[in-house]
Amino acid sequence: MKKVATAIGISMLSPLIVGSLLGIYFYITTGQGQLFIQLLTTAISNGHIVGLAMALCVLPVYLFLYKRNKLTYSALTTVAMLGGTALTLLLSVSGGPILIANAVMCALASALFLYSLRKQ
Repeated sequence: MKKVATAIGISMLSPLIVGSLLGIYFYITTGQGQLFIQLLTTAISNGHIVGLAMALCVLPVYLFLYKRNKLTYSALTTVAMLGGTALTLLLSVSGGPILIANAVMCALASALFLYSLRKQ
């Protein structure tokens, strides 16, 4: 169980990674340093959606599939993206680019979760 808790902690780095990558991309294309900070803080402030998606969607599905020896990366990534999208629609916004960014953050979080479980 300690491995799973560590893996969830590592998966919470996804808002930082996605926010940094989006910020760097928009800084390069527009040349505005303020936009980098804004995108990074927006991604970090939406990290609660990643945490909720991990707790409510990914972890129960992981435990269910693990007990039945049917664990696949695609299943958990799909559950994370759908859970992140549903939670974003429920808690945050009704559409737009933040919906896509949150879905990507949740998918990356599930990938980091599975990767860190394999490396431990």
